[in-house]
Amino acid sequence: MDFLNNLFLPPSANHLHLVHLLILVIYFIHIPFISLLLGGTFFSVFFRFLEGDRQDSRRWRVSRDFIETLVFRKTAGIFLGVLPLVILTLIEGQVFYDADIAVVRFMLYATLIIALGITLVYFYQYTFRMAEVNPVLQLSSGVAALFFLLLGYFIFSVNSALILDPGRWAEVNRVSKFLFSWNVIARFLNFLTAAFAVSGIAMVFFFFNWKESYRDFDKAYGDYLLKLGGGIGIAFTLLQPIFIFWNLITLPDPALSNLVFVLTILALAVIMVISLLLYQLLKNARSSLGTHVFSLFIVAFVVMIVNDHEAREDAIYNQTRLLITRADEVAGEIESSREAERETSVEPDIAVGEKVYENQCSACHRFDQKLVGPPYNQTLPKFRDNQKELADFIRNPYKIDPAYPAMPKLGLSEKEIKSVIAYLYQELEKEKQEAK
Repeated sequence: MDFLNNLFLPPSANHLHLVHLLILVIYFIHIPFISLLLGGTFFSVFFRFLEGDRQDSRRWRVSRDFIETLVFRKTAGIFLGVLPLVILTLIEGQVFYDADIAVVRFMLYATLIIALGITLVYFYQYTFRMAEVNPVLQLSSGVAALFFLLLGYFIFSVNSALILDPGRWAEVNRVSKFLFSWNVIARFLNFLTAAFAVSGIAMVFFFFNWKESYRDFDKAYGDYLLKLGGGIGIAFTLLQPIFIFWNLITLPDPALSNLVFVLTILALAVIMVISLLLYQLLKNARSSLGTHVFSLFIVAFVVMIVNDHEAREDAIYNQTRLLITRADEVAGEIESSREAERETSVEPDIAVGEKVYENQCSACHRFDQKLVGPPYNQTLPKFRDNQKELADFIRNPYKIDPAYPAMPKLGLSEKEIKSVIAYLYQELEKEKQEAK
């Protein structure tokens, strides 16, 4: 068992349902944001590398526009980039409590490396705003940011693929043991192509369709950016079906279900529509299609995230049931402990017992005659040596004698139950003494 799991408490059944939903929400928040950040950084560094030290060229301008447009302010990096991963690490510790899987450790590695990568991205972005910048420092910071982001999300892909394969949980205790899993490679490349595709599409959207980020640029540069963004978008969008299908055929059996196949087909259909719209955008230079394409790609992200979540839920079904069973057992133990504590701490009060008898019991019972229920001088002696059983019966009554109707649940407090039992046995002793 991963020693980090000792830091977590076992989740309750209700808590498990909540955290599974929270995982889905975290992915909805984190994946689109980090895709833009990664894609924006990659293409910025790429064009910055091609242009060398020339800061007055078109490619240098493209490099700057990618990093300025797709990498949002630092608070977004914290709240949409790093914080969701921290929360996800804590959640995984709950979901995989007491499981023989190194998921928490892998998530911790990925989170730390990605956080470093995001920090370097913002430093790289800052270098474009400096009056004088060392070109080597600028390019090296961008390359370092990319290296840590790619490494972090590769480990993240290893972790995600391992979760889907319960049969290998116990044997994979190091990232290196799962590096060359076909599903890891498929998931990582699917993530990269999606990130690069949405980054190209986002450049078209933010430059030509999003008024709040509108910038003044000449027609020649606008035409170049439209073709560049659309070209990047369609190139990587057309690669998406390959890796989506690759991911599907390499999924372990526990992660497969009819819904996974349906969602995969739906994702491919959305991607096909996106490809057709991108073709029209490039062929007719229709920048207005940028809004539709970007919106559809967000829909594709949602479908793929839900699909991955469904596969995950299928794979960890037995782990979830085990935790729910354990949570029910723990809840039962806690309730039994509380009940025992109540029983030992509550003292009977004869006056209270007499009042309960008069208000609740006397309508159906007498000590020496049959009414709706049996007489007490026949029933009470059976419980003399086991009054706890009598208290349990009063608390949750059930039908015993077919000659009498079932006793209704009275909803008495622990004090009232103990008090009425004490009163009844006191009165029963009095009747015995009087009979003598």
